[in-house]
Amino acid sequence: MRLSRRDFVQVAGISLLLKRRLLQAQQAPAQPTTCSATLRLHIDPDWLRTALLEEIDHWRNSAELPNGFIQQGLDQQWCPIGQQMGTLIAQGRHMFMRARGYDLTHNSAYLDSLRRIADFTLANFRDTQYGGLFFSVSPDGKVVDDCKNAYGTAFAIFGFSHAARVTHDEKYQQAALETWEQMKKGLRDKAGFFKYATTRDYSQYAPTLDFSGQPPKPTPSRSGTNTQNHSPNTQNPMMHLEEALQAYYDATGSKKVLAEAEAHADAMFTRLFQGEGGYLPEFYDADWKPLPENEHGHIELGHQFEWAYLWSQGVKRGFPCWDLQLYGERLLNFGMGTAYDSETGGIFSVGDYEGHPVKAAKGLWQQCEFLRALMNYATVHNRSDLWAAFDKSLGMFKEHFMDAQYGGYFSTYYDPKSPPDEARLGKSSIDCYHVCGMYSEALMLTGGLI
Repeated sequence: MRLSRRDFVQVAGISLLLKRRLLQAQQAPAQPTTCSATLRLHIDPDWLRTALLEEIDHWRNSAELPNGFIQQGLDQQWCPIGQQMGTLIAQGRHMFMRARGYDLTHNSAYLDSLRRIADFTLANFRDTQYGGLFFSVSPDGKVVDDCKNAYGTAFAIFGFSHAARVTHDEKYQQAALETWEQMKKGLRDKAGFFKYATTRDYSQYAPTLDFSGQPPKPTPSRSGTNTQNHSPNTQNPMMHLEEALQAYYDATGSKKVLAEAEAHADAMFTRLFQGEGGYLPEFYDADWKPLPENEHGHIELGHQFEWAYLWSQGVKRGFPCWDLQLYGERLLNFGMGTAYDSETGGIFSVGDYEGHPVKAAKGLWQQCEFLRALMNYATVHNRSDLWAAFDKSLGMFKEHFMDAQYGGYFSTYYDPKSPPDEARLGKSSIDCYHVCGMYSEALMLTGGLI
């Protein structure tokens, strides 16, 4: 009997799953292998604790309104600028940051701040008519952008999960679960992935404001015309959904959600990962085929390290150990070969499908994800060869991304000899979550966080 292509794919998928389960049974979960003394040669937990709390406190004191709204536009001196709008992205990321502050100190001020942010989000972002959450509101809770956005929704799940974890409040756990269920119902596409943005009622694709509140730039279609009413498919919200589902598992111990997290990552990498090159493209057409380079197809190099870290964390939580070799290590190795700047440290941000980086100014969030993945693999998976790149890159990070004058971090590489325009020196309410995540991982590895 001849198998159809669909039947063949299903059989191959089942065979791969059985093989992975066999390997899982033969291998023990990964445990840290680097001794404490070696770790402290590369990571100073006292400095990291201070730096992390300073960053959280800067944002808590400067950007958070008494009602829990997070202001996104701040200048270098931490003063709000321009018309403020709040997004699910910023609200969710700052819930995570306040949770980390409480994890470190058990100071009720961080818990109170976390509750304010979470409660403002529940009260003002919820769509009681069509379900789900609006993308953006004003400081008084008026809806600014009523679209349903997968990226923002993923961060709402992430934020509510951390709120549930530290407060043990059932309403935050329920909010995370309801948001996830509505995301599956309203934003899942015919391929089984997720639409970047739809109209409020989920009926059509829709443009959405970007992180800073600006409309997105038109994206060329395959026909060469501009498509302003259809955002390109991108792996980015699905990556953060994976992060959110793992956070929900940490908060609740839900085996069902952990299985969903594993299935979600498996589906993505079975279909989207470019095995021959060892990378995950960023943008795709309507059928989830990578966009060609002449239509803005490229590789976000920071995301290769971000995914490598998520695979490591997934294995730690119960994914098959084989995933590390199949995906995590290959992403890490591709990133090291393509993105790492051996001359000055750190990584470049963008690469092409042939593995060539675009040697432009380095970005903050990419350095954070790079450093986080390196220290995790060096410590947990015995990749001691990564420490030299880590040490060099952390030194570059401290010198060129930390704002020694006002505190906080520059979003792009800062060279005192040729500083960028003052308008580009403002603080990013988005990037600070990457800083927090990187410092948190270092403290977890050294025992300063559980």
